[in-house]
Amino acid sequence: MKLDSNTLALASEAREVGFFAQLARTGAGLGLASPGAILAEGKDAARFLHSQVTNEVEALEPGSGNFSARVTRQGQLLHFFSLHRLPVAPGAADQFLLLLERGEIADLIAAFDDFLFSDDVNFTDVSEQYQWTALQGPDVDAVIAACTPAHQNDLGDWAPYNVRAIDIAADTSSLVIARTLTGDTGFLIATPATSHSAASKVDARLEYAANDAGLLVVSEPELSQLIEIMRIEAGQVRVGPDTDGRKSILPETGLEQHAVSYTKGCYLGQEVIARVRTYGALPYGLRGLVFECAQKDDWPQQMSLLERLPASGEDLHISGRDKSVGQIVSRTLSPLVGYPIAFAYLDKEHRTPGTELDIEVGDGAMTARVALLPFYSAPDRDERVAYLYDRAVRVFAQGAEEEALAILEDALQLDPGFSDAYEAIGVILGRSERFHEAIDIFKRLEELVPEAAMVNTNLSLYYMKIGDKTAAESEAAKAMQKSLAESTGIKVNSDELDAQLLEQERADAKRKLNMFSQVLEIDEEDSVALFGMGNALSVLEDWERAEECYAKASEFDPKNSAVYLARGKVLEALGAPDRALDVFRAGMEVASRQGDLMPLKDMEHRVLLLSATAPSAMASSDAGESA
Repeated sequence: MKLDSNTLALASEAREVGFFAQLARTGAGLGLASPGAILAEGKDAARFLHSQVTNEVEALEPGSGNFSARVTRQGQLLHFFSLHRLPVAPGAADQFLLLLERGEIADLIAAFDDFLFSDDVNFTDVSEQYQWTALQGPDVDAVIAACTPAHQNDLGDWAPYNVRAIDIAADTSSLVIARTLTGDTGFLIATPATSHSAASKVDARLEYAANDAGLLVVSEPELSQLIEIMRIEAGQVRVGPDTDGRKSILPETGLEQHAVSYTKGCYLGQEVIARVRTYGALPYGLRGLVFECAQKDDWPQQMSLLERLPASGEDLHISGRDKSVGQIVSRTLSPLVGYPIAFAYLDKEHRTPGTELDIEVGDGAMTARVALLPFYSAPDRDERVAYLYDRAVRVFAQGAEEEALAILEDALQLDPGFSDAYEAIGVILGRSERFHEAIDIFKRLEELVPEAAMVNTNLSLYYMKIGDKTAAESEAAKAMQKSLAESTGIKVNSDELDAQLLEQERADAKRKLNMFSQVLEIDEEDSVALFGMGNALSVLEDWERAEECYAKASEFDPKNSAVYLARGKVLEALGAPDRALDVFRAGMEVASRQGDLMPLKDMEHRVLLLSATAPSAMASSDAGESA
């Protein structure tokens, strides 16, 4: 997307005062500048949708809604959309409106139809049955209030994704939907297009009120560019620009806080997403990149910089490292930040906020700072987050742990970087003996506050609870180093600390390698020594020899499920996901027979994640779904 200084100035002003726009009905606009709408109706609509999408459906009250997604059985992201339960007359069949980009409508309807059997539910593309208008900005709720008749003005405060039928013009009822496109307060207004005269009156009244409130009036082609800049600043992911070229499972986007209900029960893809939450260990996560190496507000220079970046979905390499660390996806110039910004899927070693990456571009490199998303949040967010945190603490003190967790999740929806909420969730999960989930939460927190010793102290405790003594000792060592650094005022160098611990671990592995070699000289079929030698070789990253040792160990002791788990992980490191899947599945059978719950859970987790990314597994799964 080529941007000029006029468009960037318009985006800056729109962020400050908001804007009014008539949206394209023909699909000409980019993204939600041309909204698509699916009407789902029928007596089974709520139950069917509840089983097909990631967020709550059946518990939604008429007039409410949420952000949701459609994924495959393997948890791979297909569509994002907002879902709204429409107000209907008593006794009438349920109606839901799904809002998403126009180009995704046909695929999503077809996906739903594939799972319909005797269900009483119909899906209709109603995108062109409405005239669409957008109001976006910090004070647009006042514009809506000014256009609402007195007899409809007592409906209470607006919550995100609420929908109401409002008579903006006489004899014409428009659907007013609380839907942000920019990170600020926002509304989409859908007016039936059956009467051009009535629809024109609605737009005229809205535009008059918007002008009166000082909003900009924006049209194409600037509108699409404006929305694209502002949605990237707001950390909003688009299917296509942010997913093409990779098999993304939904939690990699970081939007599971917004789009997933973990209490609703079974739905398509639920098992993978739930296990990712339980066991963590996502190989990639979405972060922001800020290119402060550019001259601030020098838009021509910054545009040149953006054009040199790897194309969306291409491997991202940094100086001094042969292996890819991720992929850059959406990117834009940001008048809000003053520098070029981008989304990037980054591996675990390179996604800590504040990390600087020297990204290879052609024969040179450019520096980018890793940042949490979003780059921009509505100004009143912090007050709301503080209120929710205080409320959660009080609820937890009264013994209502699940309610407290739900409130803390709401706080993280508003501010994904709010570290106090992560800490509180981790503590509550630990008290409930949900140790794997607690570990996942504290691992996320460590990325936010890498110098906090309490994070590693808690991780050490929970690793010990699940019987992983090695990991517990490693976390305890990190906690001690960080506590010492805090007391002396000497900043911890996390890279140096990790290097020291790794060196200690490698030295111990070399010692064990020598010991197990001596045992195997006496008895080459000693399965314990083979397993131990495989573990030592894994620490030393000698993957091929480690795999040979594990293979022999499982041959001589086929009932040791831990060997299958270790061998499968080594095969993953060797880039052989299909072989790893076979080993994990064989190990799961052994673990089930032996009652080895911990290795069983770990192998189930690995199978689910690999099934979501291994090409052959995906192909066979797709064939199964279409059969």
